[in-house]
Amino acid sequence: MKVLVSFANPKMGAKLFGLARALFSGSGQNLSIIALHVVSVETESEGFPRLEEDEIFQAVREEAAGCDFQFETVGFPSDWVVPGILEIAKSKDADLLLLGAARSLFSEGLLGGKVGEVLRKLSALDVAVLADNGLNSPIEPVVLAPGLESAAIFPLLRGLSDFLGGPIPVFSGSKQEDFGLKGSMSFRPWLPFSLAPDTKKNLAVLDYETYKSFHSILLARKDLSYLILRKGR
Repeated sequence: MKVLVSFANPKMGAKLFGLARALFSGSGQNLSIIALHVVSVETESEGFPRLEEDEIFQAVREEAAGCDFQFETVGFPSDWVVPGILEIAKSKDADLLLLGAARSLFSEGLLGGKVGEVLRKLSALDVAVLADNGLNSPIEPVVLAPGLESAAIFPLLRGLSDFLGGPIPVFSGSKQEDFGLKGSMSFRPWLPFSLAPDTKKNLAVLDYETYKSFHSILLARKDLSYLILRKGR
């Protein structure tokens, strides 16, 4: 399993790396994580200092310390951030692209800006986007899977469940057996309009179509970050 983690902010990079490790290190797959930072030349012209490579990847390398899977960093300056991400995703033959986005970006539209452009131009690749709202360790996830169209997210969760050492709660309008799932899963009725606040849960995992359908309702929850999966075609 080759995961490309692309980030702008070094703190986000460490968070995405930790999330990738949680998702896949316990899955039994041969894991390789590539940390990508495309330095936009625009940031210098806007008065933001360009960080040195050691500064960019320091937090990611700290997260990677002691890991028993393959890990590499890639960083280069470019006027074109999105083409840089696309090129590395293709040249590295990534199985999944994991991106980070500020919650404000998601509040303005379904998926806009550079994230939306990446999704459109990498339509064949699985892409997961972390809409970060202050996500911190430990990860306490909940799955939002209203119907069978959400089935694609469950393979992503097998490693996470093993990593956390227990079943992940699933809000769903379908039964566990309808998804062809075996083992112990904590399925609960899907009630998107009356999800009671749960301060123990800090990450909601869902597919892109569910996110689009319930966008305004989900964003009303100020206590959750979102991991949104868009399956490639």
